[in-house]
Amino acid sequence: MTAHAPKLLKEIELFSELNDQDIKEVAGLAQIKKIETDTTIFHEGDDADAVFVVVEGRVKLVTTSTDGKEFILSVLGAGQVFGEMGLLETAPRSASVVTITEVELLVIKRSDFDHLLTSSPGISRKLMAILSRRLRRANSKMESLAYMDVAGRLARYLLDMALDHGNRLGNGWVVVRRPTHSDIAHSIGTSRETVSRLINEFEEGFGLVNKGKFTYIRENLLE
Repeated sequence: MTAHAPKLLKEIELFSELNDQDIKEVAGLAQIKKIETDTTIFHEGDDADAVFVVVEGRVKLVTTSTDGKEFILSVLGAGQVFGEMGLLETAPRSASVVTITEVELLVIKRSDFDHLLTSSPGISRKLMAILSRRLRRANSKMESLAYMDVAGRLARYLLDMALDHGNRLGNGWVVVRRPTHSDIAHSIGTSRETVSRLINEFEEGFGLVNKGKFTYIRENLLE
C-alpha cells in the first residue's frame, strides 16, 4: 500500500482499535484496487478468497431469484466491509457485488485475514459489531417488506441512505447521492415507475429535494 496507508486504515472502523504496530502489519498485507463503475467484483456462488473494505465509492450487494429477478440487499460506501461472511463460514459467496460508482477497495486475502482475526482481538470485536448492525438492518428490511406499504418502504430506504452515506451540510440539510430509481425499486420490491412517482410526491409533501443525482433531506427527519 501507499505511504498514507496507516492513516487511511485508522479511519476505517474495522481497524480503528488497532495500535500503530498492528496497523503497519495490516498495511503490509492489504492491497489497494481501483475498479470502474458497473463492474462485478465477484458473483454469487464464487469461492470466497478475500475480504474487501470500501475506501472510496459505493457498491451494491445483489442476489437473483429463481425467476431471474434482481434484488439489492444493501448499498455500501466508504469504510464499510463486504465479503467477510464467506470467509467466516468457509462458504461460497452468498451474493454478487457490483460497483455503483468508480471505487477504491482495500483487499485482504483469506489466509491473511484469518491471521489478523487470530492475532488482533480488536478486529474481531469490530467485526462482530459490524455483523450485528448488518443483521439488525436485515431484520428491519424484512419487517418493512412484510408490513409496510411501498411509500413506507421507500421513506425508510431514503432515510437509511441518508444516515449511512449522507453528508450533513450544517444548515439543517443532509445530502446523499441517490441510486438510480431502478436500483431503489430492486431494493424495496416495487417498480421503477412507482419509485419515480413517490419521490415526486415526497418532494411536494415532505422535507426532500432532488437536484440531479443528489437528494437533500431535512436533518430533523433523521432524528
